[in-house]
Amino acid sequence: MKFKIAQRLLSLLIYFISANGMAQDAQNPTPEIKSLTKYKLYILGTGFEREQKISKQSSIYFGAAIEVVVPFHPQQPAYASDILRIDNVVNFAPVLSFGYRNYYNLVKRQKALKTVENNSANYFGTEYNLITPILINKRYTTNFVHSFSPVWGFQNNIMENVNTELAIGPSFQTDFKHSRVSVLFRFGFNYLL
Repeated sequence: MKFKIAQRLLSLLIYFISANGMAQDAQNPTPEIKSLTKYKLYILGTGFEREQKISKQSSIYFGAAIEVVVPFHPQQPAYASDILRIDNVVNFAPVLSFGYRNYYNLVKRQKALKTVENNSANYFGTEYNLITPILINKRYTTNFVHSFSPVWGFQNNIMENVNTELAIGPSFQTDFKHSRVSVLFRFGFNYLL
């Protein structure tokens, strides 16, 4: 008899705990990212980006920017007598980008009562950049350079329409004649349009 009463009390307790948990889940639904259009201003460049949501936690993006890049195997013009030293030279170049992001800590941030507004979370993904030819010292040019990178980064919403963003990862670059491994690094601000 006592066992049946204890069993019923335990069943009622489990029911109330699970009902309370379901009510809290209904009040705090799983956060989702959203599509964003951004004007980007970062330490070594500026540009535009469109991030398009493709699932609750994933997006694809494409953009165009003017960024600082290290020249890649410049071609010396015929009959040039000087030596091009590009060890520490950097130049601005137009860059087209396309990539994929998966935001992985939206629920954790929400449970910690941090904002997830405007895709404010950590992400990992991949990025492809097409770096257009660069004219160096008005004489030397580079070829189109293709850059493939796994990327880790985060966005943090600091004002209603402003995010800070960091993206970093190794980068494999090639012009299909020469190849090198480099670093992709971006840090700056996104103004959400």
